[in-house]
Amino acid sequence: MSLSSIPNGYKGMFPFRLATTSYIYPDRIVPNVIRLAPYFDEVELVLFESEGENNLPEEADICLLGEISLNQQLGFNVHLPIDIFLGDKKDETRYLACSAIKKVIRRTLPLNPSLYTLHLDLRDMTGQDHADIEGWKARITQSLEEIMGEGIEPNRISIENLDYPFSWIEDIIERFGLSICLDIGHILSYGQDLQNFFEKYLMATSIIHLHGFENGVDHLGIHTIEDTKMELILSCLRTFQGIVSIEVFSFDDLYRSLKVFEEKWR
Repeated sequence: MSLSSIPNGYKGMFPFRLATTSYIYPDRIVPNVIRLAPYFDEVELVLFESEGENNLPEEADICLLGEISLNQQLGFNVHLPIDIFLGDKKDETRYLACSAIKKVIRRTLPLNPSLYTLHLDLRDMTGQDHADIEGWKARITQSLEEIMGEGIEPNRISIENLDYPFSWIEDIIERFGLSICLDIGHILSYGQDLQNFFEKYLMATSIIHLHGFENGVDHLGIHTIEDTKMELILSCLRTFQGIVSIEVFSFDDLYRSLKVFEEKWR
């Protein structure tokens, strides 16, 4: 499929701002943004911070992204690194995690992102879930206090639902005045109650990650979502005024998602 196969331009078409990720094409962030900018309200900049490797844009790239934003009326939201552990028992691990988050925020602030989406991972560095939930929450709170010291407005930090009960961190979100990233694919893949999530959290949700799940594979196109669930999603989106990011990582999944979305929206 060629770039011209994108079925439409979607700027301003919906009550929400439509986005997709910065990894639709097998290339770096800037070339992806250049190719996606004419079609979407926003691009979700997916950033990572692995040991010895990161994809944080250089300052020259930030300037170029800023020019694209201005010329194409394109916004950005930032998905903060997920390969960090803000609730780890080790002080050094939490320090490195906070430092990585603050570095990303500082570098991307010139782009005036609408949101920074953050994972509060229940795992430690070894991949094991913390058994002491209250201790984990206390460490998460300490890390968030460090991050919020950067002066970012609290509601521009959106906390994403993961595999553990989201109710465990409701009090943390409320304490800091954070917003919510409602990840549809996670809800479906973990067998959670989609309608309950919408009823409880949609009012505090600033961004929705929309993607499918099938046969153990996540971040597929929304053509994999069954019709009854898709109808529920669309009914909730009719009045949603935040951001909806089609969170897929290939052009094929994006193309198929856009076709399904456009057809069912009508």
